[in-house]
Amino acid sequence: MHRLFNKQEDSDFLADALMPGPYRCYLCEEEDVIGGDGLCSECRAKIRYCPNPSYLAPLDGITIGLQYSEELSAAIMRFKKYGQREYADFFTQFLSVPAEWNAEYLVPVPMHPLRKWQREFNHTELLAAYLSRSVNIPFSTRLLIKTKLSPEQKGIVDPAERRRNIRGSFCADPVVKGRRLGLVDDVFTTGATVYECAKVLKQAGAAKVYLSAVTSPAR
Repeated sequence: MHRLFNKQEDSDFLADALMPGPYRCYLCEEEDVIGGDGLCSECRAKIRYCPNPSYLAPLDGITIGLQYSEELSAAIMRFKKYGQREYADFFTQFLSVPAEWNAEYLVPVPMHPLRKWQREFNHTELLAAYLSRSVNIPFSTRLLIKTKLSPEQKGIVDPAERRRNIRGSFCADPVVKGRRLGLVDDVFTTGATVYECAKVLKQAGAAKVYLSAVTSPAR
């Protein structure tokens, strides 16, 4: 029987991310009276929840946590670029998986193995691990892999170029056939990456593909 995920290996993501604290606000990094959400009162008052943006096929649904801001962008950079893994738990509180999705597995947007080796971890895997624990839906890093080392999307502004850059970058395991899957990512901008992920999963036979992301610019 094909193993969709390795319990021991996947649980390591949680073990790696567990950190004491918080002693500073996750957004402003100032010492203050920090609530259970990891925010000081000033930052808590400033955050804005994001209306779910419109989406196109092959995605079947989308949920977004927070509206994009400079403070949130800086926090995401500390998480994904500078290895502050404790941010996984903080960001996960803004992720959701609607019950009507009936998602069977969570699938983190994959990173090429070389880039993962350079960074030492994939931030979306940590998000998926925490979200999996929160919503009691298993996650797998094996259902979708990145096979092409493409330039990072962040430096590409033109939407059409972003789509060309990511095209042909992913490969899905045929075991996804008939499955309902929830992609997990940090930022939804033009959607080029997640659309390509969803396309590849659908081509492999996935029944439904949804997206849960931390943040997106207001639309």
